[in-house]
Amino acid sequence: MNERFTLPAHSPALAALVPEFLDLARAAASGDPAAEERDLAVWENLTEHVSLDYRFANPPVHGPGDWDTYDSRFVDPAGVEIGTLQGTGRILYERSSDAHLMMYYREQLTFPDGTAQTAGWVDGTAILGGAWQRFPILGSGGRYGSMIGLRSFQPTPEAPHSLYRTHLVLREIPGGHGLTDPEEIDAALSLLGAFVGPSVNPATANGRLEPPVRAGRTA
Repeated sequence: MNERFTLPAHSPALAALVPEFLDLARAAASGDPAAEERDLAVWENLTEHVSLDYRFANPPVHGPGDWDTYDSRFVDPAGVEIGTLQGTGRILYERSSDAHLMMYYREQLTFPDGTAQTAGWVDGTAILGGAWQRFPILGSGGRYGSMIGLRSFQPTPEAPHSLYRTHLVLREIPGGHGLTDPEEIDAALSLLGAFVGPSVNPATANGRLEPPVRAGRTA
């Protein structure tokens, strides 16, 4: 090859996360994320209370440029608060194939015994219809510093902007994930999110990623 380049130093660490994450995601999907001799944290059927601050770029129409910040509280079925979350997201574009609004999010999770981060794409149109969305989790401190995980969430019909049904699972990686630099963590969450997130921009019928056609609009 005429052009030479160097892979980032953290590339092997990122690659090593893939089989660990896929194993956890498959196990979580089957309802049994346990692994022998590994620390495991599982919270199912949480109620996520969301305090949302939404900013329109072109009110009152939802569209690219809109962004939000939010604070969440996770409450278990017994009524105990198990942790909190701070997040932010932005609508980046309309998907060419179906005009769905595609949003990217970053979140910080705080538990009494540690911290973690998430990031990922959300199909903003599908989630308002009640579809589950999922983000990868990377532990960042305390008990969860050596863990990887999965966050699944679904808005409730009665309060789609303020009340979610949520599952969280985090599982220890032998030796830890070794990622501390923000750029490395962002790259890892982007990579792992591709396995559990929505299709970011699937091919259209004509193969071009042109603006989506809306009813009443001609070419």
